[in-house]
Amino acid sequence: MKNAELILENFDARIPKIEIKPKNTESKVIVSSKMYDEETDKKISVKIHFNDVAAIDFRINLFDCMVGAEALGLYCIREREFVESIVKGIFHRRKEVFLLEGNYEYDATDENDLLNCLDISGDFGKSIDAYAAYIQNVDAGVYIIVARYIEIER
Repeated sequence: MKNAELILENFDARIPKIEIKPKNTESKVIVSSKMYDEETDKKISVKIHFNDVAAIDFRINLFDCMVGAEALGLYCIREREFVESIVKGIFHRRKEVFLLEGNYEYDATDENDLLNCLDISGDFGKSIDAYAAYIQNVDAGVYIIVARYIEIER
């Protein structure tokens, strides 16, 4: 694993609610969770707002396998290679599924074919260092959200 920074010590090994609000480069994801509040010494509900989301990845493992759920936190990885690998992986997975489902004259050698253009406007590539991968292990697997920044609503 890459060097991860603990952002939020939370205890909710589930995602009881997740809202995805697509809006191009201003896409937003809101996740509900529970965290430990040091002032009251209790678990409290929080909403984690992920802003300017570039990618979301959710991987489910066997539901009876809790490995990783005990990580008890939302972690952040800022390493460019890791962030880029998540974004590219999702791009290639979408392309693969599209080609399986669609009747498309795809040319893998044509750099102008839309299915070969990860960043059509070139904006993401220029600002990739402003993004981070936020990772949360849950009961059923792990979710990773690539976003510019987060806000935590207590």
